[in-house]
Amino acid sequence: MTVGIAEFFFQEKPLKAILALKKANKPLYAAIISKEIDSTYAHTLEVLSMLKELKLVNFHEEGRIKQVFLTEVGLEAANVIENLLELFKLSELEYKLDLLYEKDIRGKLREDIDKKHVLGRLDSYKEDLELIIKEKPQNISQLAEKLFKKADLISREVTGLVVG
Repeated sequence: MTVGIAEFFFQEKPLKAILALKKANKPLYAAIISKEIDSTYAHTLEVLSMLKELKLVNFHEEGRIKQVFLTEVGLEAANVIENLLELFKLSELEYKLDLLYEKDIRGKLREDIDKKHVLGRLDSYKEDLELIIKEKPQNISQLAEKLFKKADLISREVTGLVVG
């Protein structure tokens, strides 16, 4: 292997390949993975070969047809990747929430706030957070719950409900 594991693995195509296999929850043909990750067939085979070297995937071959499946370690890696992506999503939502507050709420009188716009954005963020709370592991859902409460407090401030 000419590049380090991290440098290879944290490229777009290997990540997408691992996640496509996890999402499918069954072995996939290399051609299907190629379409899923938006890559040429030849490049996909190269990526899958590297993932096989790393013991993250394995092949079941019948003639020229290869079915690819995640190994136990590959499945665990896919779970970790999904959780990491959710943490990034939470980070982005918190950034958007803070930006919305700073830009559209802080220092303004309640009647000067565009309530429809602000509450619409807050509702959208809260919907995203509710999905994370319901579907993700406890440590991630707890972080999402804290952020949901923050969004709820901002909603109360905008609508004039007592905060605290």
